[in-house]
Amino acid sequence: MLPCEILSDEEVTALGFDPESASFNDVGVSYSCNYRPPAGETPLMYIGLDWKLSIDQLNLSNFIAEETSVGPLRALRITDKIDPESCQMSLALSEQAHVSIFVKFGGTTEQACAIAEEAAAAVEPSLPRSPG
Repeated sequence: MLPCEILSDEEVTALGFDPESASFNDVGVSYSCNYRPPAGETPLMYIGLDWKLSIDQLNLSNFIAEETSVGPLRALRITDKIDPESCQMSLALSEQAHVSIFVKFGGTTEQACAIAEEAAAAVEPSLPRSPG
């Protein structure tokens, strides 16, 4: 599954982003889809899939991670001690895979997290699950 295929155009629009802005990135370790709001403003949203790293293996140095869940999936709400305009929701897909929704330039941490949490709830029903 490609990260840009997880959400429909209607779901992307409902989250406040422009479906036409979707850009796939598979350079280096990134396997993500990047979105911008209409008119190219902020915040920015990235949806990334990682089939080789569990949420327990994420490097959370300098971050604050809170255990939570999205639907039936275990999740982490991750905030940055240095960047108060960002928030990440990482959802466990299996013991070795996860998806992350990262919002940057979201105003405040709470505003960025509200967008990330809404996006996580939108993507959860469409996520692939991997055994193990």
